[in-house]
Amino acid sequence: MGDTPIYKRPWFFIFVWLFILVIAYLWEIVRAGGLQLNQVRIVFDAICLFPFLLLMWMAFFSQFILPLTKTGDRWRIFTRVLSRLIGNKGPAIFIKNGKQEKETGEEDRKGKGVLWLDSASAAVTRTATKIQRTVGPGFHFIGKKETIAGTVDLHIQNHAVGPSGQDKPFAEKTEAQSDEEYKQIQDRRAQVSALTRDGIEIVPNISVTFRIDTGFPEEGQPGSRFGYRTGVTSKDKKNEKADQDAICKAILGESINPNYNPESPRYRVAWNQLPAVLAVDVWREYASKFTLNQFFEPCVEMPPPYEAPMMPTEEEIDPLTRAIQMKSGRESFQIALARILRVANRVIAKLISMLEKKPSTPPNKQPPVTPPQTPSQEKKAIQKTALQAINEMVKARLTQEFVEHFDQHGVWIEGRTPELSREFNRLRERGLKVISVSVSNPRLSETVDQTIIGKWQAGWLKYAKGEQNRINRRRELRESAAQDRAIQEYGLWLSDGVMQAPPADMKNTLKVLLKRTRSMIIRSDGVRRKMETELLYLEDILRWIEVNGR
Repeated sequence: MGDTPIYKRPWFFIFVWLFILVIAYLWEIVRAGGLQLNQVRIVFDAICLFPFLLLMWMAFFSQFILPLTKTGDRWRIFTRVLSRLIGNKGPAIFIKNGKQEKETGEEDRKGKGVLWLDSASAAVTRTATKIQRTVGPGFHFIGKKETIAGTVDLHIQNHAVGPSGQDKPFAEKTEAQSDEEYKQIQDRRAQVSALTRDGIEIVPNISVTFRIDTGFPEEGQPGSRFGYRTGVTSKDKKNEKADQDAICKAILGESINPNYNPESPRYRVAWNQLPAVLAVDVWREYASKFTLNQFFEPCVEMPPPYEAPMMPTEEEIDPLTRAIQMKSGRESFQIALARILRVANRVIAKLISMLEKKPSTPPNKQPPVTPPQTPSQEKKAIQKTALQAINEMVKARLTQEFVEHFDQHGVWIEGRTPELSREFNRLRERGLKVISVSVSNPRLSETVDQTIIGKWQAGWLKYAKGEQNRINRRRELRESAAQDRAIQEYGLWLSDGVMQAPPADMKNTLKVLLKRTRSMIIRSDGVRRKMETELLYLEDILRWIEVNGR
């Protein structure tokens, strides 16, 4: 503010224009006969004309402060500008990417104010005694005693915990490091440190990608592309209420971490810190189930990833909820008419069902959620390292309602019903949705590293042969599958030729099959070079059939 030139400051423009207008008014009075002859006019102008013109111009120009469309909003912004004129200033706060941009002390003003949120922000307001409301992108008017309880960013969030790229968490303090710098390194180490089943400390980097669990507006529907739905229909209002509930849960659900001192910045767990905290807890739980050797060897049996069944949309359950949009053009009119008839048929079918007293399930009522029942014989375990298994299970615990069960030794219990994920439910209760989780770059102490390297150097030939055997088995399986698929395609291709023009007898059938086989070989340069001898055999067989065939 101090760097702004005087002639560019707002008060400079006000006083300069006010001075010019006063001089012009006095000049007009002097031209009209002076102050003595125009006393009544001056009093009338000061008491009536000037205040009226001031209010008129304030009412006109206040409408351009915000993008207003409603008459009630125009009146509200005028009253707020008028209240600021008489000294009763309310807060005017702009929220960008979930952060408030305001002047110092702006939130302490007690008058009627205005909130303006960009398309990626949402907020919850409160009074001294209760939570008032949840507001989304756009501008909103707040009352005298209404303040901001909290804000959120609707962008996709990414929270990473653990050592930074240059940290050496197991190294001793050096002379070049300050006490504060060393303390910060050890603090980042303690955030994600875990012990394996054989008591080895391991320190990884954990990254969580998540967002507020709001829905996205459909194409052509109002709302924010970052995840906030609005509208005027009952369905749109229901969606907006669901998004507001998720935002309210995220803001009001902020908690504390009792492991830290109340004066520490880590004591308060903000809404965007919970996913990383839960990911660290799950990481430590699964790390304790495996030994260090299992972290780097493909010896852990993992079930195939569970794919949740696709739930029908509301429009698929009940077409009556589908909006009918009329557009220009005959084809669009026919489509709209067909939709209207379909809706009418649905209504008539429901009326008939009601008259016949047939029980019907409400279309918007979903059956209770039950864990997936998958036969154990259909599941084929996949060999993975413990680190890969932990990555999958941490992600599953934060993104799926039901997860597979592992015992205390990291063994998948085949055939057991998947259990409920507490972390997923807790995130859902807080209005959050995790997209992905990554546990990477595990760090070990230098002593453990040297021991692992020594073991690898001693048994590298064994490991290499084992890896070679695994690669050979995988290649043989793929070759066998490819051979079976090629035989099937070859048989289908031959049968197509026979079915298109069925031959009259066995001789012609055999000739058709041989000719299609010959053409298949000739069309491909690579196959023709490899099967030159077979091609000659086919030619000889065709000539023999032509001469001796019956």
